Amino acid sequence: MTTFAALVATGCASARLGPSDGSVERSTRIRELQDEVAGLEAERSRLRIELETARAASPDEVALAGLPTPVRVAKASGSTVRLDPSGAELRLRVRTEDARNRFLQTTGPATVSAIGFDAAGDAVELGTWEVDAARWGAGLREGFMGTAYAIDLPINASEVSGLGGASPKILVRIEIMDPRATAPYRLEFAVPVTRAVERNSS
Repeated sequence: MTTFAALVATGCASARLGPSDGSVERSTRIRELQDEVAGLEAERSRLRIELETARAASPDEVALAGLPTPVRVAKASGSTVRLDPSGAELRLRVRTEDARNRFLQTTGPATVSAIGFDAAGDAVELGTWEVDAARWGAGLREGFMGTAYAIDLPINASEVSGLGGASPKILVRIEIMDPRATAPYRLEFAVPVTRAVERNSS
């Protein structure tokens, strides 16, 4: 009898020492709530910093900050120097894109320059053109190959004809300004010279 009583007493003591019903769940929930509070406090601190930054910025800076920003200018299909009996024309086709290669408009203005190379390999300056913002915006085109800026510029036909080689290349450099960018978007690339097919009159 004494042994039985001792075992019962030991069992009761063990039951009292163990966790009460629901205590584990409550502890888990408390930790979850503490983590949520810590996350909300961090978010509040971040928003406070953003608010202070926005208050310090000018209205123009705030407006521009919410706009998608291009990261580069890329060559589009169709860039060439077109040479025919009536003269020559630099047909420039470029795109301004975001980091995922999606087209984004830019405001301009832009500066374009072109050089060629004579038979001796010396550089020949073919011209520099200033494209104002209005003309840049008017050059926006939508086609089968996607959206791009199409800017046609007059170029000296005799200088192009005097370049060396049967198929001369023209090196084009473009700089595009945009208020969202801290520096101009720049690109340098070669374009071919294409000649109009002459048709004999019958």
